[in-house]
Amino acid sequence: MNAVRSGRGTPINGAAGLGLAVCLVLTGCSRQEDGGQGEAQSPAQHPAPDQVHWAPYAEPTEHAFTVELPEGWPAQGGLRRLTTGEVRPWLRASAPDGSAEIFIGDPDIPDFTPPTTTLADAGLIEGRVYMPGEGRALVVSPFHEGQAFAAEWGRGKLGAHCDQVTPAGGQSLPDASAALAGADGPPPARTLVKAGETRFSCQYRGQPADAYVFAATALDSRGPFEVWGVQVVGGLIAQSGRRAIAVGALSHAARSFAPDAEWLKRQPGWSGDRIRDTPKAYPVLAAAAEAAPR
Repeated sequence: MNAVRSGRGTPINGAAGLGLAVCLVLTGCSRQEDGGQGEAQSPAQHPAPDQVHWAPYAEPTEHAFTVELPEGWPAQGGLRRLTTGEVRPWLRASAPDGSAEIFIGDPDIPDFTPPTTTLADAGLIEGRVYMPGEGRALVVSPFHEGQAFAAEWGRGKLGAHCDQVTPAGGQSLPDASAALAGADGPPPARTLVKAGETRFSCQYRGQPADAYVFAATALDSRGPFEVWGVQVVGGLIAQSGRRAIAVGALSHAARSFAPDAEWLKRQPGWSGDRIRDTPKAYPVLAAAAEAAPR
C-alpha cells in the first residue's frame, strides 16, 4: 500500500494508513479532552439502564443541536466548519466514575476521492489532497466500506484512550446500509452506502474493557469525479460489567440527537445537510449498537 499522508503532510505506512491518517489530529487532541483524568475512580452503585435519568446537553458553540445523556455524565461536543461551509458535528461523553464513554462523529475525518489515472498523472497519488475548487479538499483514497473503515478508524480512535487495542470481530450490516440509503426515499442512481461494525478489546483506565465502533460510508459517483465520505460514525468503550449502560447511553444519545430548527434556517444551501439528516441517520447507529454481538 502506498504511504498515506495526513492533512499535515506526515507520511504513514502500513495497512492501517487510512485510519491513522484521519485520526492523527484526533489522537493528539483526545488525551487533552480527558482533562488529565487518570485511573477510574472508586466504583459506585451503578443504576440499571432502565433507571437512568436523562439530561439535555446543548451544543455550545452555535447551539446547533441538542442531545440527551445520562444525568451526571460530563460531555464535550461541537461543530467543525470546513472551508466549503459544510459542518461536522461531534459529541463525546463519559461516565462520572470513568468506567465507560461514548462518542458520535469525528470532525477530523475528511472527505475522500478514489485514485484515478488522471489524478496520478497530476501527482495526486494515494494520500495526497485534491482541491477540485470551491475550497473543497478531498484526500485521495480507495473507497472503504463501513466495516473496513470502522476497523481502521476505530483502532486509531480507541488507541487515544485505551491500551492493548485488539480487534474482536466485525461484520458488514446490509440492513443498516439499506436503511441509510433509503432514509430520504429511493437512493439516487450511482450512489452506494455501506455500513458495518467492529468490536475490540482493550485496557481502559487500567481495567479490561470492550469497545464497539459503527461506521457507514457513502460513495457518490454522480458528478465529474467520485466522492466518498463517512455518513455516520460512533461507538463506545466500557469496562467489564458496564457495557449495558454504555450501549444505553449511546443509543439514547443517538436517538435524541436533534438539530436546532432556528440554526438550520441560518445555514446557506447544503452546509447544514450533515446535521439536518441526523434524525434519520443516527437511529440506525443506535439500532446497530443495541443488536451488536456481545
